[in-house]
Parts: sequence; C-alpha cells; structure tokens
Amino acid sequence: MAEFSEDLPRKHQDLILGATGDGVYGLDCEGRTTFTNPAAARLTGYSAQEMIGKGQHDLIHHSHADGSHFPKVECPIYAAFKDGNVHHVSDEVFWRKDGSSFPVEYVSTPMFDDGVLVGAVVSFRDITERKHAEQALRESEQRYRTIFNATHDAMFLISAEDGAILDANIEACRMLGYSHEVLTTLSGIDLHPHEIPKLHSIFSDLRRTGKIKSDQLSCRASDGELIPALLSATITEVNGRACILLLAQDRRKEVKAARQARKLQADLHHVSRLSSMGEIASGLAHELNQPLTAVMNYVQAAKRIMDSGSAEQRRSISEYLGKAAAQTDRAAKIISGLRKFIEKNEADRSKENINDIVEEATKLVLPGGSTQDIELVLNFSNQLQLILVNKIQVQQVVVNLVRNAVEALGETNAAVLTITTADAADHSIMIAVGDNGPGIDDGQLHTLFEPFVTTKSDGMGVGLSICRTIVEDHGGQIEAEQNAAAGMTFHFTLPLNPVQDAPGTQ
Repeated sequence: MAEFSEDLPRKHQDLILGATGDGVYGLDCEGRTTFTNPAAARLTGYSAQEMIGKGQHDLIHHSHADGSHFPKVECPIYAAFKDGNVHHVSDEVFWRKDGSSFPVEYVSTPMFDDGVLVGAVVSFRDITERKHAEQALRESEQRYRTIFNATHDAMFLISAEDGAILDANIEACRMLGYSHEVLTTLSGIDLHPHEIPKLHSIFSDLRRTGKIKSDQLSCRASDGELIPALLSATITEVNGRACILLLAQDRRKEVKAARQARKLQADLHHVSRLSSMGEIASGLAHELNQPLTAVMNYVQAAKRIMDSGSAEQRRSISEYLGKAAAQTDRAAKIISGLRKFIEKNEADRSKENINDIVEEATKLVLPGGSTQDIELVLNFSNQLQLILVNKIQVQQVVVNLVRNAVEALGETNAAVLTITTADAADHSIMIAVGDNGPGIDDGQLHTLFEPFVTTKSDGMGVGLSICRTIVEDHGGQIEAEQNAAAGMTFHFTLPLNPVQDAPGTQ
C-alpha cells in the first residue's frame, strides 16, 4: 500500500480515501479500528463511528464462510502487526452489520512510526461479482466438458495456428487407442501421416470457408489401423485463441455393412443368373445338341472309312475330323459362355466392347439367333468407344431384358426382337431391347423396377429390380416405355468412365 507524503494535507488524504472503491481501515496493535474510509463503511454496513475503537476481528472477521469460529490468533490481518510482514488473502469472507457475509480479497500491511510497529492498514474489496463470474465459468466449463464427453463421435479441439491437439473427448481416446495425456501431445498431422497433401487441401478449404465436411480421410490409431472417418470441422475461438473444433465419425461399421451389402447383392445377382439359366436351359440344350450330333456323325463316318473304306476315301478322314473339331469348338464356346455367366465371382470392371457384351448375352437366350417364331434384329453402332464396365453384370441386364422380351413375344405373330446400341448424351452409351408384343398397362410402368413387383403370374419380381441396381451402380439409368405401334422398349445408358464406387470395383 502506498504511503502518503508527510507534506500532503490531511484534507487531501481524506479525499483520496473517500475516492477509492476499496474498503480501507487502520488498526492499532490491539486490533482496534483507528480510521475507516466511506467504502469500508458502505461495504460492511457499519458507520465510521460504529467501527472506530472497536475490535475489527470481532466486528467483521469473526467467522469463516461456513459460520464456524475464526480465532484471532489465526487471523492474517492481525499477523501483520505482529510479524511485520504484508499478508495477502484472496478468498475469505467479511461479515456485515445485518449478519450477512460477502467474499473478500484483502491486503494487511504493517505500519511503522520511527521504526516502531504501531499497527496495520487493511484494504479490501468485495469479490462477489468475480466469484459469480468464476462460478459461471466453472459451470460453463463443466457443461462444455459434459457435452464434449457425452458426444458419441470423436471430438477434438485443435490449434488453428500449428495444428496441435489441445483437447480430445473420451470417444476420441477410445477410437484411436490413446490416453488423453498422450493424445494432447500430438498434432492433427500425426493422425494423418499417410495423407498429408489431402489434409492440407481440406484445411485450406476450412480456413477459406470457416467449416468443412469430408469423408475422404482416415485416422491412424495407436496400433496403426487406418480408421475411415467422416470429418466435420469449424473454426471457433476459445479463450481468445483461434481453434478448430473437429468431429470425427467412425465409419468402420458403415464400411463393413456396405461391404456385406455388396456381398449380399452379388449373391442375389448370382441367384438371378442361375434362375435365368434354368429358364433358358431348354434352348441351350437344343443349341448344344446340333454341334454334338454333327461331331458324332463326322467321327462315325471317319471310323467307317477307316474300317472298310478305300484308300481314296481314307484321304477324306482328315476333312471329317477337322469338321468334328470345329463343331466341338462351337459347343465348347457355348459352354464357356454359360460358365462365365453363372460363375459366382464378380469380375472387376474393365474396358469392353459393348457390342460384344450384348451379342454374347443374346446368344445365351437365343443361341441360334433368329428362330422360326422370332426375328432378331441387331442394330449395332460400329462407332462406339470401349466402355468401363463389369462385363458379367451388364450381360445379366441384357439377358434379363432379352428373356423378358422373348416371353412377351410368345404368342405374337410376326414377332420381332430388336436390340440397339448407340452413342448417348453425357459421354454415355445406350442399349435398347424392344419387342412388338402386347406390352403392359400404362399404370404398371412406374412400378416395373420395384423389388418383388412382377407382371408375370409365376414371376418373383427381382429381375428388373436387379437390372436397375446394376445399371445405377455403373452410374447409368434404365427406363421402359410403350412403343407407339406395339410392344415395349427397355433402354439403359452406361457412362463411358463411371465413378468406381459400385460393387465389384473394390
């Protein structure tokens, strides 16, 4: 506490004491009040006359905050004029005249006269508002901590300046396998050392826009596992410091579920292909019977010549065996196409000629091409680029559409099945399968591709639904429409270079 100059008039000293907002009073060595300023009187509720000459401790400092007795011998204020040291206390209570208490911070400074300790001067202030602010801050921090740790996703508070992790919630520690103490010694980059350029790009966007959301990152756990995560972040200010509040949603279950869904979808596609083969088996059997019968005839003819033929006839054996080999190759190709179509393993996407895919699929349903009952018309564009597709899946779409068309043409006179390939808009290729059959009711058009919806009396309603799934997985679209004259046309598009996030591309 500053000492007054001896030359300073008493009136000026009183003005200074009266102007200060802190309570100030003096004590002699017996603890009696020798003077007090207006603020001390106002804060305690006692008048100056009621305080001067009275024992200060008994008047306003007699009890602790809980009401228990506060012995004088323990009082820091009194200690100042006993040990000659300054005593500062930041959290005690004084008592008012009305019996209420209020929190105070005070300094008790010894007074000397010619080197003799004659008492102490006490300055104090009411810290009620500060205590309320501190309590509010504690409550705010408690709410923050409760919300922070109650969040089911991993949450991080990161310095916007250097990327240091300032705080992390319980879920973040659990997900990554770090203790809170270790995690808060790391930086954001420590969790993404395998994709730093991508991380810099994302946080550059964050600084520009103030918030980001990205599912392109994975967090490295303490055991080295890369955990796919959906990240959401926003820039905020904490205690005057620019920070990044980042939420990381663990996507491992989602990724696992998607993988299982893709497997189930592939299994369903396989079952559908097996079902298709069962329904067109009679056609394949007839088609295989022709080359196998020819092989038998050629081989038997060769055997007869070898057994009893003339030398001139024996020279034709090579020709007969060559024709038998050609027919055997024809049958083998039919079997090979069938095996590839129904095998369970889903091939990865590859660059393919769409005309070849459509032709091979059509031969599975109509092995001999046009028949006595159905005329097959192929309108293939020869200007098409190679397309990135899962060949087996696209063949499955064509087989389903062609088989449906053949069934629709069952009782149609002069039946015509038309298959078309052509360039389409948006760098896509269009494949269309049309017939001149009876068609369907207009009311059924909008439900054709829904699961378990069928126009057949014995149908399961999964074929067209699977077609739509495959086409949309490739980034394309499939539609059906009534022809102006008669029948239906199903057409679907496939982009030349689809985004490879569909089943079969992982």
